[in-house]
Amino acid sequence: MLYSDLEKAFDKVPHIRLISKLYSYGINNTVVKWIQDFLSGRRFRMRVNLSYSLWSLVTSGIPQGSVLGFILFLIFINDLIKCCIAHSEVYLFADDAKSFKHILSESDEQQLQEGINELHVWTKNWLLNLNISKCKVISFGRTVDKSHTYNITDSDVIPIDRVNIIIDLGILIDEKLTFRHHIHDKINKAYMMLGLIKRNFKYLTFVLLYKNMLRSHLDYCSSVWSPYRKGDIEALEKVQKKATKLLPQLKHKNYTERLIACKLSTLHFRRIRGDMIETYNILSGKYDRSASRCIQLWADAY
Repeated sequence: MLYSDLEKAFDKVPHIRLISKLYSYGINNTVVKWIQDFLSGRRFRMRVNLSYSLWSLVTSGIPQGSVLGFILFLIFINDLIKCCIAHSEVYLFADDAKSFKHILSESDEQQLQEGINELHVWTKNWLLNLNISKCKVISFGRTVDKSHTYNITDSDVIPIDRVNIIIDLGILIDEKLTFRHHIHDKINKAYMMLGLIKRNFKYLTFVLLYKNMLRSHLDYCSSVWSPYRKGDIEALEKVQKKATKLLPQLKHKNYTERLIACKLSTLHFRRIRGDMIETYNILSGKYDRSASRCIQLWADAY
């Protein structure tokens, strides 16, 4: 899998080419002109201490912080998938693009390389740049062959760095998909937040602070990395056990009694509950079928 990174993507989208794409998608002319007005006439200048530069027009970039700005960027980048799909599968999330292919032979390696080449050509055609130093390749599997090198051809052939661990939307993913690095990282962050709560806040607001500042780290995307090793499950639960002991009136009660008093459930129960909610959403059609096709095929079969 190739994890690509577009360099300052939101700031470099050319307005003229974005408008041309809007017309090509058949969007109403009045709407396109309204969007063109939304983008045009913007200016910027630099300030150093009390000195200002001359005003300059903003001819590229999408205004961030607005709903329309994000939608315009998605429209601009949407056809990237069509350029690469003949060679490799592509997943997009905002300006993050992942190209991947199941490698069984040398021809599969060549196909993935072709997909990478098409990705690079697309960025050049639409005046965006790949941040090559941040592009990474990682292989997943029980036996990982790291002998093949993938490249990005610019003015020179630049090999893409191969890594064993990578961050994907806030989750540390390793090549064996054990998620142990992610679990340990979240435990460490949770203990840091626990120390912050202990030093700076009153006990009256403990449960509210715990849910928002600490437990949120341990819950985020747990359906993906939910541990199956007993040691990891206990290490995560230990964080909540220690947190509930901060309350003086509950310090000498057992864990179950502390949970009842705080109206909390175990972290293990929350992960199982989250998995059941996700399963229900998939099977009941609340998610896009193409995004969960493996589970959906299994459901249709039974």
